[in-house]
Amino acid sequence: MNENCPVCGQPTEIELGFYYGTGYVSYALTVAYFVSTFVAWKVLLGMTFGLDDNRIFYWMGTAIVLLLFIQPLIMRLSRSIWLGWFVSYNKNWKNEPLEYNERMDHNRKEL
Repeated sequence: MNENCPVCGQPTEIELGFYYGTGYVSYALTVAYFVSTFVAWKVLLGMTFGLDDNRIFYWMGTAIVLLLFIQPLIMRLSRSIWLGWFVSYNKNWKNEPLEYNERMDHNRKEL
């Protein structure tokens, strides 16, 4: 992720550990993904929960493999959602420069 937004210059690393909360957002997005794929699989292909029906295992395998491929998208989306909750949008950002916030870590050293 960029240190600053390439368009408006907003720092994306607000404070040390700012993005730890994105795990909760990522978890919610993953649960929504599994629920939506389950409903789609049940509606389109059908599914029963009998002992001789293995379609639920096919759904689980397919959903997990697809999740591995879309995980980078979910990670970026969760970071964007998390940042959007804490940084308000200024529609006059071109005319009003960004003020320094005490939570912005300008002197951060890479470990």
